[in-house]
Amino acid sequence: MSRRFVSRTRENLIELMSRPLEDLRLAVLMLDGIELKGPLLCLALGIDTDGVKHPLGLWDGSTENATVATTLLANLVERGLDVEQGVLVVIDGAKALRKAVRDVLGVPTPVQRCVRHKERNVLGHLPERDQPLVRRRLRAAWALDDYDRALEQLRTLADDLTRSHPGAAASLREGMEETLTVTRLGCAGV
Repeated sequence: MSRRFVSRTRENLIELMSRPLEDLRLAVLMLDGIELKGPLLCLALGIDTDGVKHPLGLWDGSTENATVATTLLANLVERGLDVEQGVLVVIDGAKALRKAVRDVLGVPTPVQRCVRHKERNVLGHLPERDQPLVRRRLRAAWALDDYDRALEQLRTLADDLTRSHPGAAASLREGMEETLTVTRLGCAGV
């Protein structure tokens, strides 16, 4: 049973990783790394302009590094994925994923950082007693439709945290603007 499962899984993976993508029109490209008892898989999921999700590929490596992410993105482009028509890339904030997007898809590619990952990272630098207030302030800023106001609120929060929790402030400042990309693009609430 085990050999048959491995064999069929291998066949499906080969099919997934070689499927042509030139006819696919994506609105969103989601990238993430997932650890599975040792190896790390870098995954790509696309959401087309009709809202349908498409598994696009995965690449394995020992860590979530730029080489693995770059290889995955390059594979998607080689298979015909059209990113020139515009696509929003959603990542968890991993520097390796961000670097791969910049290197393969180009600097102007809009990137949205996952706000839940950012929230978790910021709160991880705080004592439990301070977490509820900071969580409310983060979510209030991210709920705004006005990019400038939202960014101002996040910057104010980072300034407030600098005095008491510099690690939380630094975490919030890193990639802060990219937590508001959908707001800046006028897509918030869509």
